Amino acid sequence: MAGSGAPGQAGVVDTDAPDEDELDSPPPPRDFWLTGRTLIRMAIGALVLLVATVLLVSYVQGPAAPADNSAAAGFARDMIDHHAQAVDMATIVQRRTQDQDIRYLTTDMALTQSNQMGQMQGWLNVWGLSVGRTGQPMQWMEGHEAEHELAGLDAEDIPAADSGLMPGMATQADVNRLRTLPTAEADVLFLQLMIKHHQGGVAMARAAVKLTDEPVAVNLAQTIIKAQEAEITLMENMLAKRDAAPA
Repeated sequence: MAGSGAPGQAGVVDTDAPDEDELDSPPPPRDFWLTGRTLIRMAIGALVLLVATVLLVSYVQGPAAPADNSAAAGFARDMIDHHAQAVDMATIVQRRTQDQDIRYLTTDMALTQSNQMGQMQGWLNVWGLSVGRTGQPMQWMEGHEAEHELAGLDAEDIPAADSGLMPGMATQADVNRLRTLPTAEADVLFLQLMIKHHQGGVAMARAAVKLTDEPVAVNLAQTIIKAQEAEITLMENMLAKRDAAPA
């Protein structure tokens, strides 16, 4: 019967079969507006990722490191040298003294100030700065109101700018006397020298608090002020017990 033959039978047309032209033609292009929206989303996503990356790097790196001529760097370099002399004098006396109180005091000073020297050297390394200074000491205080912190010191405790010494530091001759005097006399001289040394260190630390807002420098300076003022009082009392007075 016509029209009832099996598929493929002559005279029968399969309307479901793809047209030959359809087989050869490429797929229809994607909608242009959809593609445009996708690109916009990708651009926004990339921008958000960039901003997040910048914020993360800034958070990890923290604020900019102090400059080479900053008060924070100058304070660190000068206080390292200032502490180094204190450690030297304390070590000399600690090895010679026969007085238990002096031995305790000198041991504590040597350990504490050695630790603080390490902290300040660490700052300079992290900041990418040299530990040694290139100019004269105390230049970071020049021309600032913080110089008035030295006003409470005796003139002899403020060395000349070209002496290489900081406020309160002992001369090399005085340091040598700690090695040669009888031990009891060396104990008294140590206390006299270290009171002046601490007074100079406190003046430097107070200046640093005024001249820098670098957190680690301010925190350590405040620690030095508190500890060394307490030790000045202690050493004055120790001198009084030995029938001696501050120099």
